[in-house]
Amino acid sequence: MRFMIDEMSEKVKQAGAQVESKTPGEIRKIEVARQEPGGEKKAVKITAIEVCAWFGEKQALHSVNMDICEKEVTAVIGPSGCGKSTLIRCFNRMHETVSGSRFQGDILLAGESVYGSQVDPVAVRRRVGMVFQKPTPFPTLSIYDNVAVGLRLNGTRDRKTLNEVVEKSLKKAALWEEVKDSLNKPGAALSGGQQQRLCIARALAVDLEVLLMDEPCSALDPISTSKIEELIHELRQNYTIIIVTHNMQQAARVSQKTAFMLNGKLIEYDVTNKVFTNPNNKLTEDYITGRFG
Repeated sequence: MRFMIDEMSEKVKQAGAQVESKTPGEIRKIEVARQEPGGEKKAVKITAIEVCAWFGEKQALHSVNMDICEKEVTAVIGPSGCGKSTLIRCFNRMHETVSGSRFQGDILLAGESVYGSQVDPVAVRRRVGMVFQKPTPFPTLSIYDNVAVGLRLNGTRDRKTLNEVVEKSLKKAALWEEVKDSLNKPGAALSGGQQQRLCIARALAVDLEVLLMDEPCSALDPISTSKIEELIHELRQNYTIIIVTHNMQQAARVSQKTAFMLNGKLIEYDVTNKVFTNPNNKLTEDYITGRFG
């Protein structure tokens, strides 16, 4: 059971332990996800080694180093333009799809470089999927086909296999009960929150190991946001999740580790509770308490 900030759920609100941090003119209450006690140290799933990235002449990332453990949620926070989205796009080589982009350093996935000369970027993206800020279901495809499209592109044609994976993926995305009787309807006909969960189901349908989420709730209403956050909590039992968010309270609710970025540099990276209650860096404290950003 985790602690959450939850304006939307009085029950969760009562269960949480609040941390107060003063901002100009107000007190902001932040509740942090409880860390799992004891247990073995988790294996590292992704390692960033001296990661630098450019868009043309503009350098977006400066020598970022970090280890991300498997089956944890890592939140990446920081002001707009600080390099959050660029960083996670480097994890599955989406950065290089932008014209004029350049990458330096290395990213290891389970100890192996994803930037090796013999590595197929498409194969990397099957293992490291991404959900974007705005839900992106394929508008001309049905709900069923939106989930099955990755399997079909990989050569799966057996209808029984497709049916099983589609159902399993929609259940993992907490969407099956809502759409099981309308799988032939267009994916674009769903609500915004349902579309985002459909995109998550589409990512989970292939052999996914890591799920990247780039501000997945920024365009959603509070109820849909709550559902996505609950889904993140459930999915981390089986997947490594990295979420970029401007909402520090959301970062505190869902993550076990938090990375704070500023001007393309990784300023602080630690257990979420520590980052939000006792940060090492004055810049982190200033950002969290609202002095800038």
